[in-house]
Amino acid sequence: MHHLVTIVRPGDDSTTELLVDDLWRAGAVGVEEIDRSIRAAFTDTDTAASVALRHDGRVEDVADTTGLDNWRDHAADYRAGRFHVRPPWIDPDPTGRFIDLVIDPGHAFGSGSHPTTRLMLTALAEHIGPGDRVVDLGTGSGVLAIAAARLGADVLGIDLDPAAAPALQANAMANGVLERVEVRIGDISDIGDDERFDVALLNVTIDIHESVAPAVERLDVPLLIVAGILDGEQAERA
Repeated sequence: MHHLVTIVRPGDDSTTELLVDDLWRAGAVGVEEIDRSIRAAFTDTDTAASVALRHDGRVEDVADTTGLDNWRDHAADYRAGRFHVRPPWIDPDPTGRFIDLVIDPGHAFGSGSHPTTRLMLTALAEHIGPGDRVVDLGTGSGVLAIAAARLGADVLGIDLDPAAAPALQANAMANGVLERVEVRIGDISDIGDDERFDVALLNVTIDIHESVAPAVERLDVPLLIVAGILDGEQAERA
């Protein structure tokens, strides 16, 4: 039994992409866009109810999620900076010119295809290298954390969602960097005063940027790479 949440699709593509990312991050096992609606399936009753409340959606119980597997047919690979990001069923880049990054959207709460994530991947490839200590705040599937580890960094990924731990660990293992990636369930306050980082990554909405800004400042990292701010009203607030 699964719990299907149906939400009215936002009017613009950028907001839709952020909504879909949020659904994966919340633990959806399938997401599908149909006409003017977005449907997401969850295995946990409370999670489905919480997501529906947050996005003004409705919940119904369904026997299976066969209809939600269609999104896999459209999952594609892409290149961002030095990275070739792909689901497991797509072959690596044949040229060997890119760093291979394997992310399974079915378990990762987002494949990292959002434009802001691509910008982050491009930026961190230019600034992160072997020996760096990196913290990924709101790590989710760990796309950015794993990318940093593939560049040779030691990474701490933090997320409030308990589902982030198995997702990040599975993707880290698939990319051969499990020994370089630590996952911690909690928030920025769970970082010890004696922990030091060279780089902090933060790819979230402007609301979260505003709420965590004082805590991020206390980390006192030499380099902060951020993204996630939209155009329009949110950009003006930035």
